[in-house]
Amino acid sequence: MKGTPVNDFAELAHQLRDLLGLEEAPVGVTFDAADADDPDPVPHRPAGCCFWEPAQRGRLDTTAGDHANCSVGSYTHGLIPLEAAAARADTGALVGSGWVSEADLVAAPALDFTPASITYQPLADAADPQVVLARLTPASLMRLHSAVPGLKLAGKPQCAIVPLAQRGTVAVSPGCAVSRTRTGLADTDMTCALPAQELPAIVERLRAAVAADQVVSAYAAADIEANFATG
Repeated sequence: MKGTPVNDFAELAHQLRDLLGLEEAPVGVTFDAADADDPDPVPHRPAGCCFWEPAQRGRLDTTAGDHANCSVGSYTHGLIPLEAAAARADTGALVGSGWVSEADLVAAPALDFTPASITYQPLADAADPQVVLARLTPASLMRLHSAVPGLKLAGKPQCAIVPLAQRGTVAVSPGCAVSRTRTGLADTDMTCALPAQELPAIVERLRAAVAADQVVSAYAAADIEANFATG
């Protein structure tokens, strides 16, 4: 979908939000955006996942330094090698607590390239995103799973869903303790990452899944009214 006009993503963003019942705008993630050569400074954040929520409202062009406070997130986003991440104090605290093991770190998905910049912005404004992020409720996860039954439930760290989607996998994370604490993600919410190039096909499958849900929900409601309603 390289070079897709902005308006196409605006329409896809509208449809995705409507079909999944999203309360917040989906976010487009672009690696090495053509117009991000000289990014404006962004507010200091404790981790890359902390850019996801403000990017629902406006564009953020980030560099490796903006992600540096979270070594594991810097690794999953291809910004530092695993050896560097493993040697840092914050990673040592995670491993030392038993939250993750060294084997978990080795197995964690990561981008296989080093982006000079990572742009987060409302999907409706994105010109050429590689990954789409959306905040889900259980009901929206139900719809997405109906449309993409092979989606991957990703473990910790939550930011691993970004490289998974960049490789073509629809990934959902229930969140991780570190990311939830840093971002203030509500207990009722979780995050998914979608490959941007697959978004038109995903939206089509969502449309069919939601239509089927509406039919069976109407049947169930009529059944309750006819057979189980109390006077």
